[in-house]
Formats: sequence, structure tokens, C-alpha cells
Amino acid sequence: MSLLVLGVSHRTAPMSVLDAFAFDAPAVEQLRSRVCAGEYVMGVVVLATCNRVEIIADVSGFHGGLADLGSALVDMTSFDWKELAGHLFVRYETEAYEHLFELTAGLDSMAIGEAQILGQVRTALNEARTAGTLTGDLERAVSRALEIGKRAHTETALDTVSNSLLDTALFAAREHLGEISGARALVVGAGAMSGLAVATLVRSGVSSLTVINRTSERALRLIEHAEELAQQLGTDLATSFTELSEDSLVDEIRHSNLIVSVTGARGTVINTDTVVKAMSSTPEPHKRAFIDLAMPFDIEHSVADIPHVSLMGLEQLSMEFAQSNLAADSRAVDALAQVRALIRQAMNQVAADKAASKINPTVVALRKRASQIIDAEYTRLVNKLGDDVSQDVQAEIRKSLNRTVDKILHNPTVRVKELALTETSTDYAAALSTLFDLTAAPETSELPIVKAKNHSANKGAAKNAKATSSPAKSTTTDGTTPVGDHTLDVVEPEGWTRTVRLGTRRSNLARSQSVGVAHDIAAHTGWRVEIVEVVTEGDVNMTPLANMGGTGVFVSAVRRALLSGKIDIAVHSLKDLPTVQAPGITLAAVPPRVDPSDVLVARDGLTFDQLPQGAIVGTGSPRRAAQMRAVRPDLDIRGVRGNVGTRIKYVTDGRIDAVVLAAAGMRRLGRLAEVTETLATDLMLPAPGQGALAIECRAENADRDPFDAKLRSGLLEIHDETTYRAVVAERAILSRAQAGCSAPIGALANVTERSIELSAVMADDAGKLARITRSVANTGVNAAIDVGTQIADELLDTLGVVPDTLTGANAPKAQLEVKP
Repeated sequence: MSLLVLGVSHRTAPMSVLDAFAFDAPAVEQLRSRVCAGEYVMGVVVLATCNRVEIIADVSGFHGGLADLGSALVDMTSFDWKELAGHLFVRYETEAYEHLFELTAGLDSMAIGEAQILGQVRTALNEARTAGTLTGDLERAVSRALEIGKRAHTETALDTVSNSLLDTALFAAREHLGEISGARALVVGAGAMSGLAVATLVRSGVSSLTVINRTSERALRLIEHAEELAQQLGTDLATSFTELSEDSLVDEIRHSNLIVSVTGARGTVINTDTVVKAMSSTPEPHKRAFIDLAMPFDIEHSVADIPHVSLMGLEQLSMEFAQSNLAADSRAVDALAQVRALIRQAMNQVAADKAASKINPTVVALRKRASQIIDAEYTRLVNKLGDDVSQDVQAEIRKSLNRTVDKILHNPTVRVKELALTETSTDYAAALSTLFDLTAAPETSELPIVKAKNHSANKGAAKNAKATSSPAKSTTTDGTTPVGDHTLDVVEPEGWTRTVRLGTRRSNLARSQSVGVAHDIAAHTGWRVEIVEVVTEGDVNMTPLANMGGTGVFVSAVRRALLSGKIDIAVHSLKDLPTVQAPGITLAAVPPRVDPSDVLVARDGLTFDQLPQGAIVGTGSPRRAAQMRAVRPDLDIRGVRGNVGTRIKYVTDGRIDAVVLAAAGMRRLGRLAEVTETLATDLMLPAPGQGALAIECRAENADRDPFDAKLRSGLLEIHDETTYRAVVAERAILSRAQAGCSAPIGALANVTERSIELSAVMADDAGKLARITRSVANTGVNAAIDVGTQIADELLDTLGVVPDTLTGANAPKAQLEVKP
């Protein structure tokens, strides 16, 4: 589980912004459904109160989960993401747990220590349970927070110093009205907050209480509750209730001097004209105090300008609390210290649980290794003894072996768990793995376990990960099935002892090919591979690549995550990599390449030659556009962006006649059957590095963990030297031309044991093409670099182009409009 909280509250946004988050029950249900429909959301709880909205989610990855939560929140408000982002707070994993504990204890409330939030969180949890949007982990996390909140109120002195919103408002109202006891109170609304207001007013000793509401039934229930409470307290209380209308509101305000409004209405309930009309009908003006606890506000702000009237809303209450918190007395300080101690204990338990979850697989692997040794030794002994011993004796021998190993392992396994909890600076799982050689690939024919999300159409169904099998061998790309399930988050071989975090972009293609790499790594090393999603500039910015410069737009964010330690390795499409190596990062492996060709997906099964004159062909690539124009100047080349599925849909929807895509992507997604033609290389040379993947990790000078060196060594298991030399030759052209992946340059190398043959094409800004093929002896990587550099110089000379001057001039002039 990964716990993620995205929210907005009185601490992060002004009331003018919070008003936009005044969600009623249907809106909360809609928000919960939208969040739960997110690709990276496993479960969700939505908390909506008068001064906060929080989305508490179990997500499969931080960046993807945050994008899903943020998109849902934007859809529910009038703000766009840029406007909203400055008012939101994000808490992830450890910080998310701590936030939930502080929330339920009342430490994050406007009224520090108030207990009402406990009921609100419990209600939100129950609503999520009813809606079927909980996972087991999420329910346990929120339930644990509720337990801490309850203990904060029962085991500390928090309740003796905490004030409710209405308590504080009533205290402030005394300055205007005098003593509250004896006041004639009117409560507008009959919801949950109104119930709390009624109870507080009765305890404050008001002489009369009226509840006015759109439906008299709910108002009557509150009055009955008030009468029962007054009887218990032994106080005299005159009560009444009525249905809400303009006339009844004027009449009740006329007879009241303390008015509390807390409805769920959209729009103003009490306006200036209503108050003026009520006050003008009394012989002598008397003071009235209005308290507005609603969000958005119930009472028009200009009511405060009426003589003899005071108005206190949530914004003024927030200022009152801020001032009172600064002047907290010693009782408050002591109580808060007690609550903080409870939260620290709870956080220590969270850390212990996480540490145990990391060490447990190693202990399991150790016991499994011991079991394998017992099996082998027992089999050897039985075969040696043959019929000389009975079955009963053999059984006793087996029991004795098991008991002996259990006794030997008991103390070390118990001790290593204890140490893992107390000495976090040492990786005891890694130490145990090294001592007992547990990092070797498992000696078993069992298949790795792959954990996948349950993408049931029924969002009410349980969404816990389900285990399925996957072959323990290098992946294949037959083009009929995806190379990897893009919904998977973990590839977990039997007996794994180490987790490697693999970073990738969030597109289906990037995740699919990354899962394929994860399979290969797991099969060759026995490591558990966790897929971590990183949102890149190229994923969220639909500006044409040529206009963005192209270089690194899909790579930079992933590399930052690598250097910061959020991930251990990064998987890229090699053609997207800048040619200049980033500091602190090394190219650790290049797996075997798949078909580097470009392909055509056209309507009605058309080939390139069969496209009618003036046909609209989609591509965002200046390289593809220049080569197509050279052969078919009649074609209307339009710019397109989006993932593979989006581009193909432009064809199936009839918006364009054809689209050009990379064969490798179609293969890895299992969509090769939709291709109408593989474009020959004499028509279309691919981008340098197309069809190949790059696996990067931290360089030796940027190691963050002793395991980094072993990681670099382990990745060599999936490295293919032939592919590496081919892409080095191709990318040497880009390097020499000082160009990025969006430049109008195509290249393809054919590498054998004896030779490296490299073909390349380049276009100048006018669209003129030059093409060269050269072959050299395959004497190593330097030969590949030299032939690429030589061809680049010849192409630049032929076209009269100076390095670092190729622009996006060959890019499609017209861009296909992106429809939502």
C-alpha cells in the first residue's frame, strides 16, 4: 500500500477558495467515484467538512496517484490546476500517516483539539465502506487514525482545553450581547452541525430555542433532542420549530437575539433586507448576534454593517483561534504534549510495521533455503540407507533435521527483526542475504509472481492486488500480445530478497515495456522489481515536440527521481535520450532491440502508395514529415500528439487518413495486427535508437546505497552488445550535429561480428534531403562512434548545415486539434 492524501483546508486556502469546495453529499459521492476511477487509485476515502476537503487514497504510485486525485478535484471545481495547486497540500506515506493522526486528534482543526472531526472521519470511512471504495490497507490506516484520535480525547486532558467553533463564537458574542444565558436562540438548518449547535446552546443556558428548516420533520427531531437535554440538565427551555420561508425567517429573527445559521444550501439564506425587515418591525432596536458556520456562507456579509448587529463567520473564527493558540495556557501545552507523545508512539509503530514488511521476505527466503538444504540432505541420506531403516525411522530423521534447523535459525531471525526496527542505519535484510547467499536467482522451476491491479468494471468490488503467473525468462515481442501488462506494479519472483524500484513514464507503452524489462531483471537476478511512475513534461504538455525542443522532455523528470533516490533504475525509449550523458547517471544496459522500422496505420487497409492525393497523414516528427514529403509532396501532413491509442483513434474516428508510428511501440503493445504497412527503410529511416530501450542507474560517483554497485553489475545480465554498438553509431550522428531527438535525422545501423553498416538521412530547414551509407569493420564501440561522426560531417557538408542549427522547420505546419 502507498498512502496518499491530497487536500485543501483553512490552513492552506482563504474562505473565498474554500467556498468552491463546499460539497454536499451527492458531490462527495461524485468526487469519490471520479477518484476511484483513476488508473492508479486502489481505494479512496473522501472527507468533506465546513473547512476542509481531503482525498485519502491507497495508490499504486505517487505521481500517477497524485495526477488522478488532482484531476478529479479540478473536475469538481471552477479552478484549473495552476490556480488550485497553490492552495493544496500533499502528504505521502509516512507524512500521510502523521497527518491522519494529527487530523483525528483535532490538532489540524480550526478549533485545536475539537472532537467533532472524529465523527466526520468515521462517517467518511463508513461511506467509503458502503460505496465499496476501500482496500484492506486503507481501511486499516484510517481505522488506526480513528483509534489514535479517540485515545487523544480519552487518555489526555485535550477535552479540557479544546473549544468547538460555536463555543468560541459564543464567547465572542458575549462582547456584543452580554451573557448568553437567557438569550433567545434561533438555529437555521437541521443537519449534523445544527445538532451540535443545538446541544451547545442548551448547555450555554439559552432561555428559548427555535429551529427553522426547509422540512419541519428534521427540525422537530432537533427540538426533541434539545428538550431531552434540557430536562437532563434541569434547565427551563422554551422550544419551537417551523418550516423555512421568507416570512417565517423574518418573524423568527424578529423574536431572537442570537441567530446561528449552518445550512447546506447553495447561496445566501439570510440577506440584509431580511434582517432589516425583521429589526424594523420591533418598537425599539435591540442587539442581535449572528453566527455563520456554513461554507459557503449562509449570511450576507453586509449584514455586519447593520446597526446593533454583529456577525461572525468562519474567517473571523479562524483569526480568533489563531490568536488563542498563540496565548495557550499551561494546561493546553501539557495536553498537546500528551497528544504528540501518542502520535509519536503511533508513528513508531508505523515505522516498525514497514521495517518488518521489508525484513520478512528475507527471513522467509532464509527458511526456504534451509528447507531446500534439508530436503536435499534427507533425500541423500535416505538413498544411501535404502531399506536398512524403516519408514518410522526415516520420519524421525526428518523431524530431527527440521527441529535442528528451526533451533539454529530461531535466534538469528528473531534478532534480525528486532535490529531492523531499532537500527535503521544498517540494512539487515541485505546483510542476511549476503551472509547466506540469498540474492542468487532462486533454484526452482516456480514462476515469478506478478501482482496486478484488479481493474474490475465494478468499482464497488474489492481492489486488492491479485497474484498471477509470469514466465521466468526474457520477454518476447510477437506483436500480438503486449510485452508486459501496463497495469502491473510489481514483478515478484519466488524467494526474492531485494526490491529494485524501476522508474518509468505513465503512458501505457512506457509502463508496458518497463514491465517487460522488470520481467527480464527478475528472471536473471531474482530481484523483486517495483514499477514507480514519474510524470514527465512530455506527458502533460501537448505542445508539438519540435516546438518544445524535443531533447529530454520525456527523460528529465525520471532522471531527477533517479538522482534523488526515489527510484533505483530508469527505463527510457533510447531514442528519447539526450546524447550528452547526465552527471551522476550511467547507461547501465541496452536490452536486445526490436524492429526499429516505422509503420503505417491507415483507413481501409491502405498502404503508403495507395493513399489518395491530398490524404491527411498524422505525425509529430520532423524526420518522418521530411521523408514523406520527399516522396509524396501531395500529402497533407498534420501534427499529432498523444499516446499510441490516441493517434490510432484519430484514424478510426475519420479525422485523418493515416498515422505513422514506431513498429517497436506497436509490437510492445500487442497491436501489430492494426498495421497496414511496414515502411521500407529506403522510404523511411527510423530515428536514431528507435526500437531500443535504455536502462539508466546512478553512476559510481552518485551512489546512494552500497547496493548500487551490485545493481550496475546485475543489469549487465540483460545487456545486448550488438544493439548497443548499433545505437551508439546512430546516436553519434545526433551528437556531431548537436541535435535532439526531434531533429530531422534518421539513422539505422546493421551490426554483424565483422562489420557495422550505417545508413543515415538528414534534412535542412528547406526540406532538402541528403542520404549516405557507410560500412566499417566492427572493431568495437569506437568504430561505431567514428562511422557515425564521419557520416554526420558528410551530411552537414552536403546540406551546408552548421551543427546546432537544425530547427523544427520540417515539422507539420498544421496541428490536429486535440478534442477532450
